[in-house]
Amino acid sequence: MAFGLNYLALQDRSATVLVAIADVPLAQGSVFTAADVRLVEVAADFEGLDGLVRGEELGGLDGRIVVHAIPAGGLIGGASLVEPGSHEGLRVMSIPIAVEHAVGAGVGPGDRVDVISVVDGVALFVAMDLEVVGAADRENGRLSAAGSYFVVVAVDTDEALAIATAIDHGSVEVVRSTGALPLKEDGA
Repeated sequence: MAFGLNYLALQDRSATVLVAIADVPLAQGSVFTAADVRLVEVAADFEGLDGLVRGEELGGLDGRIVVHAIPAGGLIGGASLVEPGSHEGLRVMSIPIAVEHAVGAGVGPGDRVDVISVVDGVALFVAMDLEVVGAADRENGRLSAAGSYFVVVAVDTDEALAIATAIDHGSVEVVRSTGALPLKEDGA
């Protein structure tokens, strides 16, 4: 990251844009506020600019949820912040899960997933067709550091309770269901 910031600092300043960086560490699941960031200039032709939060966008982002931890000095991408609920009034919940039980970390925002739990040797769907609003960032090394992974989904009250129970029992599988045929009422 230091290389990236040095690169930005050395660019031609004739055309620049202000982007947000974390002034303090932003914890996963915390509520975002513009008071926790500072703005730095980057060249207007910087290759990764489209994914970064710009200064003029900050006012509309207060109250969003930080999807994954951002260290102090880290660039803030728009995909790092999600609405605290969906437009349908749902809650947002993080499912901690081993990568091998979550489509090999192959789910991301916009995907749909089902959650399965095994109880007494019987696999059951505990929640179906959930919208994924975020996930751990595999490309930026967030998985290799702690070895953990999570998927953030929009849930209703019953789904949240069912998933929490499955997590407590230690048996959770996340299955990508984007584009899959809907399940029958009996789960088949």
